[in-house]
This record gives sequence, C-alpha cells and structure tokens, in this order.
Amino acid sequence: MAEASNEPYRPLTVDIDRWASEAHVETAKQLFGMLDVIDGNGALRRALTDPSRAADDRVKLVRKLFGERTHKSDTVEAVSGFVHRLLGNEEHDPAIEIVSELVKQRSANERQLGDGIERAAVTMAAASAEHRGGLDAMESLVDELIQFKNTVDHSEEIQGAFADSRASADAKARLASRLMPNASEEGALLTQRAVSEPRGALPGRLIERFAEVVADRQQRWIARIVTSRPLNHEQLEKLRQSLNSLYARDLKLAVEVDPSLIGGLRVQVGEEVIDGSVTHRLGQLQQRIGA
Repeated sequence: MAEASNEPYRPLTVDIDRWASEAHVETAKQLFGMLDVIDGNGALRRALTDPSRAADDRVKLVRKLFGERTHKSDTVEAVSGFVHRLLGNEEHDPAIEIVSELVKQRSANERQLGDGIERAAVTMAAASAEHRGGLDAMESLVDELIQFKNTVDHSEEIQGAFADSRASADAKARLASRLMPNASEEGALLTQRAVSEPRGALPGRLIERFAEVVADRQQRWIARIVTSRPLNHEQLEKLRQSLNSLYARDLKLAVEVDPSLIGGLRVQVGEEVIDGSVTHRLGQLQQRIGA
C-alpha cells in the first residue's frame, strides 16, 4: 500500500554523514549523473515522486534502474556501470543509497526530488574535500567557488558564453576548466556542473548556492563560543581538548564575550548548541515555575 501522510511537505534531505567515511568526489559525480537521467525522463520523475506509489516501490525502481546492467540507455548504462566498477555491488553504493533515501520521502512536485539530489551531490563534494583535508580543504573549496563567481560576474563576455544556447554543455565545461586551471577536483566538478547543467538557474547564482552548501558543512568544524567573561589560555586549551574529543575532529574556536550571560558559556558547533550559561538555566527555571 502507498503511504499516507497529512504532514506538510519539507525539502528533501539526507544525512551525508552516514557515508562520510567513504566520501569521494566520484560519488558526487555519480549523483549528478543520476540527476541528469531523472531530469531527462518525465515518466521516471513522475514515478519516483508519485505519492500514491509505496515508498519501497520507488526505492526498488531506483535500484532496478541504476543497479542492473541490462536494458539501459547509454546514459543510464554509464552511470550504473560506474557503480559496479567502483564498488562491485550496488547494494552498498553510496549514490544509490542516497537517492533511495530521497525517493522514500514525499515530494511536493517533480522538481523537488531533483533539487534534493543536487544538494546531496554538492554536500558529498564538500564531504569529499573534508575527508581529504578537513577545514582547510573546505575553506579552499568555498574560496574557489567565490573566485569563479566573481570572475563570471565581472565579464559580460564570459556570461554571454555561458548563456549561449548554441554552445554545448561540454564546451561550457571546458571554458570553466580554463578559467579555473588549478581548481581542486571538487571545485572543478562544481564549477563545471553549474555552467553546463544549471537546471534553469543562472550559473553565478547556482555557484553561490553551491558555496552556501559547502559553507554550511564547514560550520561543523567551527566551535562558536559565547562566554560571560574572557577565558585564559589554560581554560581555552581545556575547552578545545574537550570539544575535539566530543566531536572527534580538530575544531577551530571562535570566542565572543557577552556579559549578559551572567556566568557559564554557550557553544555552537554547526546546528548543535550546548548552552551552559546562567541566563539559559534561569530561563529554564522560570519555565518550570511558570514565571
């Protein structure tokens, strides 16, 4: 039976951290390839976003299309063939698992699934940089994307070349490569993708969105600390060691002093907040007593 739900539609998301230990730029490429197949086939998009179709059936369709070797178009064969060459078993392929997780969710429209796959691909590229070089690699990736956007924004000739409907996607990707000859694998993939397959968006705006996704993941490496009074070197080092042990990575500390906290401190890493301030505890007490 198809699942029924009265919950409002939300953006389709997937926790890339489940595959962070094997994050690789090739997985991001594969996700973009699967997106192209789905974007290019209206019947397939409708089948994968049909709310009357059971979630398990939608997942089976993804695995059948991208996991089997037979009866495929050249594009699907190229994508699925990569799966087998890379891992030898589609059941454990991150790209197929990621898309399967996305199609399980209810889509408000056909476009939403593509947007979810695109974001997952960009996030996987960010995770690839993270896996390769931690915070520094992600900072460099953001810088590459912003540099490319600025180059495009400041040249009407380049903008015209990317907007030219007569130019092929490959030609636009080659131009992007010439503009960023020293880009990382992740930077090259994302810039070339933005100009060759923008999915209706302006390349500059799409690059900006890609940079925002990478920057969001980058925040996981920054601990934003608000304290009621300045911390000395020894206190900072103890806090750094504790946070690094808790999050299993070498965090960058950004410290701000806010006397309004009265005492204690508040720590935010990514979207997670640890609030040990006196102000927060007083607020909790007031809630309990109904003040």
